[in-house]
Formats: sequence, C-alpha cells, structure tokens
Amino acid sequence: MSMKYSRELRTGFIAIATIFVFVWGYNFLKGNDIFSKQRVFYTTYENVGGLTKSNSVTVNGFKVGLVKDVYFEPVHRKKLIVEIMLTADNYEIPRGTKAVLVSDLLGTTSINLSTGQGDGYYQEGDTLVSEVEGALMESISDLSSSLATTKIKADRLFDSLDSLVGDVRDVLGPGTHESNVNTAITDLAATLKNLKQASAKIDHILDKDGQLGRILADVEAFTTTLDENKDEIDNLLNNLSTLSDSLAAAELASTINNANKTFEELAIAMEKINKGEGTIGKLFKDESIFNNLETATANLDSLFVDIKANPNRYVHVSVFGKKEKKEKKK
Repeated sequence: MSMKYSRELRTGFIAIATIFVFVWGYNFLKGNDIFSKQRVFYTTYENVGGLTKSNSVTVNGFKVGLVKDVYFEPVHRKKLIVEIMLTADNYEIPRGTKAVLVSDLLGTTSINLSTGQGDGYYQEGDTLVSEVEGALMESISDLSSSLATTKIKADRLFDSLDSLVGDVRDVLGPGTHESNVNTAITDLAATLKNLKQASAKIDHILDKDGQLGRILADVEAFTTTLDENKDEIDNLLNNLSTLSDSLAAAELASTINNANKTFEELAIAMEKINKGEGTIGKLFKDESIFNNLETATANLDSLFVDIKANPNRYVHVSVFGKKEKKEKKK
C-alpha cells in the first residue's frame, strides 16, 4: 500500500510542478514575474500611438515594468487608460513624475517615466501625469493625415472599382444583343480558322507536288540543262568574244570620224542657210525672192485661166492649113 501511495504522491507532485512551470512560463513570456511584488499605476492618453500590452516601462533606459493593459475609459470613451505595472521592487515613483509616451527607431512605442522632483512617492493605484514625446506626436499627426489621405484615395479607388465592375457587368451581362466579349471571341475563332486554312495552303505550297516543289524541280532541271550544254555555251561565248574582237579591229573609228565630219559640215550648211548665205539661204531669208515667186505663180495662174477661156488667142486651127502654106510660098 505504501508503494502505491508513494507513486500517487509522486504523480501528483509532478503534475503540480508541471502546472506551476506552465503558469510561471506563461507569465514570464508576458513579462510578469510572479515572484516579485507587482504594483499597478494608471495614466491616460488621447492617442497611444500603437502602445500594446507587455510594452516596456523604463526609467532612464532601465526597464522597471511593463504595460499591463490598455482600454477606453468607461464613461466618455474618448481617452485611453493605460495600466502600468512596476516589477522592480526597489523603485518608487516620486511625485511629479510624468509617464512620457516615446518611440524608438524601429517604431516600437513604450513609456518612459520622467522622474519628478516632488516630495513623497506615488502610492499603488495612483494616476500619473501623461505626456507624449514631440517626435511621436508629429509622427502620430503625420499618421493621422496619412490615414485621412489614404481614406480619400481609398474612397476614390472604391468608386473606380464600382464603375469598373459596372462596366464589366454591362459587357458580360445578358442582353438582347451579343456582348463585346462574345463578339471578340467569335472574331478570334474566325481568325484562328483563317490561320488554319492559311497554314494548310502553305503546307500545300511547300509540299513536293505543290507549286514551290514544281518551281524547285524546274530550277533543278534548268541547272541540269545548263550543265549538260556547258560546252555549247562556252563555244557561244567564245564566238561572241571573237565577234567583239573583230568589231574592235574594224575601222570603226575612222567611220565614226567621217560621220562626225559629215555632221559638222551639215551643221555649217544649216548655219549658212539660217544666215541667208547661198541660194537656199536667200530662198529662205530673202522675202523679195519669195514675193517674186508668188507673183510669177499668180501670173502663171492667170495665164492658164485666160488660155482656158480664150484658146483661139493662142492656138490657130484651119482646115485648109496646107493650102494656105502653099499660097504663102508662092
């Protein structure tokens, strides 16, 4: 029986020790030391700047406690009440001490007790005078203005999203006519079909029996023919070379020079004609010759007209012409 009781006692002791360690560890992680004397003080702020439970409470950089709780005042709910729990047994808060809300470089908010010079000390449960550090106040103001600006931008964004959702609903929603998306999908399907047909035509062209295949076959046959008739082509080129040499050896230069001289003489003659020199030049340039020719032509024309009108003046016709001749002879 004693053995049985000893086991039960041992099990109970282990369970109690485990619970105690768990409770102590939980409070230690929260910053509560259950073995030290804990005194609670109060202070109030309009804005705590992100201060939360378990944040540090320091004096000249030394941690003397932590924030136990933060909550709204129960009556007006405008200010925030902060419970400060001191864990340092050998520290007393002098009268006139201020609970200054500060922030480090990483943005972590804490409370620094600015030691006062008053007589006596605060008792547990007293309310300390609160104060906010200037830099933190500026950051809180900047944060407030940023939040206000962000709220305005968010409102605009929500309005834009609402308009966008409405437009999408109009595009995708049911209606009597086909939507733009359906039309686009139909057009895309038609484009893909055309591409498929074009691809088939290209495959047919590139096929051995297609147009390109036949063209390549003709080119190959042509090159084969050229290769087979290489000697004849060489002879033809040689003959052309011989003909060109013969033409070069002929007296083409003298012929060309004679032609040039002839053209020069013709140019000189034309120049003389233009100047009125020579018979032809006078004919072209002298108006009197032209007038005389015109007068002679007119006179000749008048003569022909008169001959036609009075032929007896110029031609004598007699039946007894021979007898008259004989009489004239006698």
